[in-house]
Amino acid sequence: MDRVIEIENESFEYSYPLTLLRQIYTALPDGFLVAEDNNGNIVGYVISTIEWGNGHIVSIAVDKKHRNKGIGTLLLNTLEEYLFTKCNVKYIVLEVRFDNINARKFYYKRGYQDKRLLPRYYDDNSDAILMIKRNPYIKNEENYYLFT
Repeated sequence: MDRVIEIENESFEYSYPLTLLRQIYTALPDGFLVAEDNNGNIVGYVISTIEWGNGHIVSIAVDKKHRNKGIGTLLLNTLEEYLFTKCNVKYIVLEVRFDNINARKFYYKRGYQDKRLLPRYYDDNSDAILMIKRNPYIKNEENYYLFT
């Protein structure tokens, strides 16, 4: 957990506290994934919960020295497979800072779409975008709603 906190603090100006991350891990340990290098060092993580029948990505980050190597994509793909197939969530949702263009492009490339603007979402009153991705394994779209 210490290494996850290091990467979290390195990656975000406003990072999640250790107590919250421990609570999330306790609630859904299989939704808390880490990526390791060949020496067993943690180089990235993704943290998720399930809320109202939807997966929710709380945080994803990769150590600065290991970025742009596909680690974030690997983490996201693995998490999506777990949430969509094992947990059978209808959607995966996440919030991203409105001005974080790189993160938004990352999610757009992976099939996420903007759902709506969340004004003053963050502690510093900056806006977020709620992004969603529909479960591609659910073919029947009847009774298929996202409540936001």
